[in-house]
Amino acid sequence: MSLRAVLLAAGKGTRMRPLTDRRPKPLVPVAGRPIIEHIVGGLATADVRDICLVVGYLGEQLIDRLGDGTRLGARLTYVWQEEFLGTGAAVLLAEEFVGDDDFVLGWGDIIVPPRNYRRMVAMYERERPEAVLSVNWVRDPWEGAAVYVRDRHVVRIEEKPPRGFATTRFNNAGVFIFGPHLIEVLHDTPPSPRGEIEVPSAIGAMLESGAHIRAHMIRGGYWSDVARPATAIDVSGRIIRGATRSGVLLHPTASIAPEAKLTPPVYVGPDARVGTVRLGPNATIMDAADVRDGASLCDCMVLPGARVGEGCGLRWAVVEEDAKVPAGTSMCGTKQEAAVHGGE
Repeated sequence: MSLRAVLLAAGKGTRMRPLTDRRPKPLVPVAGRPIIEHIVGGLATADVRDICLVVGYLGEQLIDRLGDGTRLGARLTYVWQEEFLGTGAAVLLAEEFVGDDDFVLGWGDIIVPPRNYRRMVAMYERERPEAVLSVNWVRDPWEGAAVYVRDRHVVRIEEKPPRGFATTRFNNAGVFIFGPHLIEVLHDTPPSPRGEIEVPSAIGAMLESGAHIRAHMIRGGYWSDVARPATAIDVSGRIIRGATRSGVLLHPTASIAPEAKLTPPVYVGPDARVGTVRLGPNATIMDAADVRDGASLCDCMVLPGARVGEGCGLRWAVVEEDAKVPAGTSMCGTKQEAAVHGGE
């Protein structure tokens, strides 16, 4: 069986500002690559190659970056979302693309270890449920959707329950597999009180009609909706650490001083220049960036073409593309709110 995929990538990503002032959220980099490239590449490893992206805010940048998808082993189609009338309405824009096929549904900012796509596809093909819904464990699913599971099947889903009220620790992880029947259900789904057609409402209708929806627990060390700059920093480190035993990824064209001290996880991208510095733990230095002698970077991302001057101290910080951090600068954000330099 060959599945298609629909990725919703039209939103403005307001919580990710200021990084989304100049790019759509799916192009925010994590571990040296845009979020959307991790997702499309991961789907391709599960032989899900025909993918439709629903684009909107700064969508031209996504099309320019990804093209027809060949570079990522995929075949990409694009549809435009002009009005934001809910996630279900966005899926309906891809109705012609879906046709009579089964399909993976995901968001353009939710990143999971690629093996989860392969396991979900295998589960769907083996068990043939009406749908597969991924879940991840959280302390309280109040910010997402609480998913109630019995005997590995979903029995109820509750969108954004009040804080502390959910009696499940499973959150809707935002990766699904559906048959084309979902399109019919969405057409019959009434708008929410906010006037939007929502995918969770359609799932609820499917459950009420007796549909068997299999739950898949996300595994592999990370799940993230990459909500904020600090989240992008955190998940970058998790991805880098999981990509290699040493936790250090150095591009062959990067120039790194022999005296530089690298504490994993660390990524240094193509044509980057790193002097006698301290990088890590958790430092991402992207394409053609320049980090000068005496700098110390921990829990940081330096985006392409940026320059960090001599003796800078950065922690929980993002340096925007082509920005310059003056020598001797000290910049310290937090795990909840990263500092962002540049991009004004």
